[in-house]
Amino acid sequence: MGPYSRSDIEPFQFIEIGFYKGAGYDLYKQFLPNGECHSIEISCIEAGPRSENKWPFGNFAEKNPGYKQYLDEDRLHCGDASDVKYLDHVWKTSMKRPDAPPLKIVVDDGSHLSKHMAQSVFFWFPKIEPRGMLIVEDIQPISDANAFRTQFLPQIMKDLHYCGDPGQASDDLCFPILFPLLASIHCEMHICIFERNDTPSRNYTAEELILPPNALDMRQCKSMLPGAWT
Repeated sequence: MGPYSRSDIEPFQFIEIGFYKGAGYDLYKQFLPNGECHSIEISCIEAGPRSENKWPFGNFAEKNPGYKQYLDEDRLHCGDASDVKYLDHVWKTSMKRPDAPPLKIVVDDGSHLSKHMAQSVFFWFPKIEPRGMLIVEDIQPISDANAFRTQFLPQIMKDLHYCGDPGQASDDLCFPILFPLLASIHCEMHICIFERNDTPSRNYTAEELILPPNALDMRQCKSMLPGAWT
């Protein structure tokens, strides 16, 4: 992310999943001087029971001194970052504007639930412009995130090396939407970075970007089954 901290680069967009109290967001704004920074946070939706799609645990985001300013600037978006319809609304109304700079960086630091993390990859990765990146944090072995590390990552790593040896068995992509856009995957302790290749971003419908059934169950991807490469 270092090159994006320079003040002499072209403007770009950045979005963080999980504003919480905004300490990370404020640091990103300082670190990325030419970044148009956005963040999504669920705690600032209407208060009430989760059964009514409201939030009963208090508004963490309003504790940030810049809370109202970020809302007024249309940079803080209050909603569920795992809801594809909501994400599509944020994208189309606040980010994909005629005058908007290209989306280059997405950081998922939200719920740390496997399903939500994988959905972030599926929704945001196709929208990132060439050589941008998507960062998923906190993939350590905890019950909430285990399936992302043990089910999602093996499939996308397999797709990264798609084709294999044509002298053996034919290959099948686990994630055909993501594969054409993927340059590399870099993982270290508790974090993975998905790098975009040089293919331009693609405009999929919201429905096309809903998490597929195999995302957290690699048994549903044919080429991940035992014996597929024997």
